[in-house]
Amino acid sequence: MTTEWAYKKLGEIGEIISGGTPSTGNDAFWNGDILFVTPLDLGREKEIGKTLRTISEYGVTNSSANKIKADSLAISTRAPIGLMSIVKKEFTTNQGCKSVQFYDNQDAQFHYYNLLYNVEHIKRFGQGTTFMEISKTDFSNLKFRVPKSLPAQRRIADILSSADKVIASTQKLIAKYKQMKQGLMEDLLKPKEGWKMVRLGECLKQKPDYGINAPAVPYDNHLPTYLRITDITEDGYYSKKDIVSVSNQDALKYVMEEGDLVFARTGASTGKTYLYNPQDGMLVFAGFLIRVRTNEKVLLPEFFKYQTQTPQYKNWIAANSMRTGQPGINGNEYEKFPVSIPYKNDKPNLAEQRRIASILSGIDAKIAAEQAVLDKYTLVKKGLMEWLLWEN
Repeated sequence: MTTEWAYKKLGEIGEIISGGTPSTGNDAFWNGDILFVTPLDLGREKEIGKTLRTISEYGVTNSSANKIKADSLAISTRAPIGLMSIVKKEFTTNQGCKSVQFYDNQDAQFHYYNLLYNVEHIKRFGQGTTFMEISKTDFSNLKFRVPKSLPAQRRIADILSSADKVIASTQKLIAKYKQMKQGLMEDLLKPKEGWKMVRLGECLKQKPDYGINAPAVPYDNHLPTYLRITDITEDGYYSKKDIVSVSNQDALKYVMEEGDLVFARTGASTGKTYLYNPQDGMLVFAGFLIRVRTNEKVLLPEFFKYQTQTPQYKNWIAANSMRTGQPGINGNEYEKFPVSIPYKNDKPNLAEQRRIASILSGIDAKIAAEQAVLDKYTLVKKGLMEWLLWEN
């Protein structure tokens, strides 16, 4: 894309407006038609049309708050610095934010992407001892590369907006599938006539065992890959974002096998689970994880995995992990978890377990496929931002 660029200060592309402080003790200030923007409202979406609170005309007039035109950009300039959104309605902000009310020859969408791309540069201008904050003067003097022509700004914004639309629609689809999965789990895993409540310990081949107590080392494809609590996602998958290895002569004693399920046993992630997937490669599980191997004549591991994703399981974890200091549950305590198992003719109904697991794993496959699309377009957008906002 050929266009002429120039370095511009923020104060040259729009009016910089500081936040104010409405009185919190006067009800007449609140519940009006003007959006009241704080850092809590920013950063989740590119554009926002509603906020946690609104303020009245009286509230703006009788305080240090300033009214700002719709389609201006609000950014948090007090810790946490750098959260930003374009506000689609008339608004004001608190002292944690500043706003850029763009001049007519500037495109708000372009400058949103440009500031987002340069957010780490912006953060460096924060100063303070109690908390970090960017002054109005420093904020106004921040310089960025900007296309001189408005059409060029709009072309760049349109390209990046197209990527954002794909990302947003994929996120909505993932959220839809996750909601569908939760509904199905509530229906399929709810104990029914003929089901029995059995202690987990009665469904295991052997006693739960603990992982290896060894430090992680940088990833080396000649060493086993290490599975830590932090490598397990909230959805129960193995994350490959920060792969490490383990170098210990006993590591092979802790290699996971198909059917193995591990529990997190301590800390804020207590109760998080992962069912080993051979496609994840050889994994050695760490000492803060507890492994169980179910007796597959009684309880299928795929079926049990979904029981550990239900509200009932999470409530049990919350009730049983309370300790002085860090929360945690040990192997003996996990054995007491009550598992609901379908029975038929006084025997565990493995066909029903398999059917339920198959339905839920089908939804998981859809979520995984859409997550792959989301990851792809997130990388595409990152590449586009590099190309459009710096390399040209």
